[in-house]
Order: sequence, then C-alpha cells, then structure tokens
Amino acid sequence: MTERQVLQSVLAGEMPDRTPWFGDLSWWWAAQRARGCLPEAHTDPIAGYLRMHQDAGVGIYLYAPLLWRTEHDETVRHAEVTEGDHAVTTYRTPAGDLRSVTRRLPESQTSAIVEHLVKGPDDLAAVRWLFQHRLVIADPEPFAACDRLWGRSGLACALAPISTSGLQSLLTRLAGVEVTSMLVADAPSELEVTVETMQKADDPIFRILCDSPAELVVFPDNLSGEVTGRRLMRRYNMAYWSRRIEQLHRTGKRVGIHNDGTLRASLPLLVEAGFDIVEAATPAPVGDMALEEIRDVTAGRTIVWGGLPGAVFSPLTSDEAFEALVRQALETFPRGSGFVLGVADQVPPDAEWRRICLVRDCVERWG
Repeated sequence: MTERQVLQSVLAGEMPDRTPWFGDLSWWWAAQRARGCLPEAHTDPIAGYLRMHQDAGVGIYLYAPLLWRTEHDETVRHAEVTEGDHAVTTYRTPAGDLRSVTRRLPESQTSAIVEHLVKGPDDLAAVRWLFQHRLVIADPEPFAACDRLWGRSGLACALAPISTSGLQSLLTRLAGVEVTSMLVADAPSELEVTVETMQKADDPIFRILCDSPAELVVFPDNLSGEVTGRRLMRRYNMAYWSRRIEQLHRTGKRVGIHNDGTLRASLPLLVEAGFDIVEAATPAPVGDMALEEIRDVTAGRTIVWGGLPGAVFSPLTSDEAFEALVRQALETFPRGSGFVLGVADQVPPDAEWRRICLVRDCVERWG
C-alpha cells in the first residue's frame, strides 16, 4: 500500500498493511534550510520538501495551502512593519486600534508574541469589528495542486480556521492566557459576544471546507488541557465543535483536532464532541497521560495520531531509548487499532536526520 492508502485505510476504519507513519517535519526542515544544512535535493519548498519526506519514509500531510484567503474591507487599515527581530502589526478600525508585536528567535527558528492585540476588555469591540468586516475568498486550486503533487506519498490535510472556537484564538494568539483569564472572570458578557462574533465570521470558511475535495480537516486549536480546562471547554467550545463536526461529516469529511499539550482534561471531551482524530497526541513523559491511558479513553471511538514526543528526537535521547519508545507506541496501538504514528507535535531543529529515518525502520519491524 502507498502512504496515502495506508492512511486512508485507518481513516476508514479498515486494516492497513502497516501502521501509518506521518510526522510533521516542517520546523526541522525550515531550521535546516535557514542554516544551509539541507542537501540540494531537499531545499526547494515544494519539490524538495516532498522529496525529503520520501527519502525519510515519512508520510506527508502538513502543510498544504489553505483553501481560502482573507482580506478586510475599507473600514480596516492594516500594517505590518519589521524592526530587527520584531514584527509589529497594527489595525485601525472605527471601533478602536489594535497593536501586537512578535519577536523572532533565530537560534531556535521560532517566534513568540511579546505584545498581544488584546490588552483588556476595551479592545474587544475592535476585535469584533475585524471579524465582522473580514472578507473570505475561496481559493481551492493551490490546495488541490498540492494534494495532486503529494499523491501516493501522503494526504493533504485541510486546516480549519486557526483556533476555531473563538476562545482558543484568544488564548493562543489574540490575548494570551493571562488576559483571557481576566476576561473570563471580569468581562464574561463582553467575551461571550466576541466569541460568538468570531464563530459566526467563520461560517463562509466552513462552507468552503465542506465544498472542497479535502478528505481530512483538522482544527489547529493547539490545545493543552491544563490551559483551557474542562470548565472552559464545556462553556465555550463543546457545542461549537460538535456543530462544526456535524457540518463537515455531512459532506463526508473526517475531522481531527490538534492537541499538542496535556490531555487528561481535554481528551475525554474531544471524544465526546465527536472528533474522528486527535492529532499530535503527546504521551508521558512529556504529556500527562501514558500511552495505555490514551488508548483506553479513545478505543473504538477516536483515532490517535501521535505517540512520539518531539523532544525524544533530540540527541539527548539515546538511540536505544528512542527505539524503545517507538516500539512501545506500536505495541500499545497494534496495527488495525485506529492509530497513526506521528510526532507530538514537531521534530525539533536539533534532531539528526538518521533519527528521523530510524522511525521507518522501527515501523517495518514492529508496525
């Protein structure tokens, strides 16, 4: 079976001829490319990125182009300015002005928001204005071309809007944990109106996803159970998730969600909400649930995609310990149990190429 067929068989609840191995190599590739450490065959961001996966024996699923693009109408003035390692983004609206700053960290090839758009309740009116005056334009061909290119080597994953539930968007991007927690406590009515506005603004995007040829849609919510917590998930996320899942299921899509942090508080609710897949599932010792616990919570209801913490790809983990972790994942989730071996959530820049290739050898032996 091809990489694509192996994954499709698991998504369909069938028995593959081996456990699928689909890992996110995007961070590792970008870091190696920036440092000039990639072989010539792997440097091109389209053909080379695919060739790298093929050479390593890794199924490819991230990152395909989005199925849409967005703009704002004439009432919103948007600017982005780079100042050294800092990128400053501003929005000017009739409801108020917003500013955020992101700092680039060259050593780790990552970035971090050091000033969020939302500093308090007074900024929420401007956030609502941004979403109410956002224009969504369908743009399916780049995604379709990517899926055709990847072909037998993988399956292009269609991403839903970043942090689909509104609350997650505030937690992870717009406001941060501290300010969002303050909004929940001190401005719940204003927050609720804002979340509802953000969710409604995503209606045209979900219509595009439903009409697309994509087989798999993943919500990139970047969940971590100890941050969102059961109470907030039930209050802000569950009903919305279930509604969107049902909408996508009606058009034959499989639906996953990205949970790359702790799982104990979130995993049972994701199963209850009806997700077909929990992607980037991170087990102990990095996460807070053992593989066996994850298996027991999801068995027969939700596909687990993950099992290998990104940290163990570092040279700080020995080859012997690494192979033992891969074998444990494959034996805990034997072939046919609804499992995709993946990275939780990305292979880090300090990983060695041979370590990435080693996973496929382990799958051939034990998967």
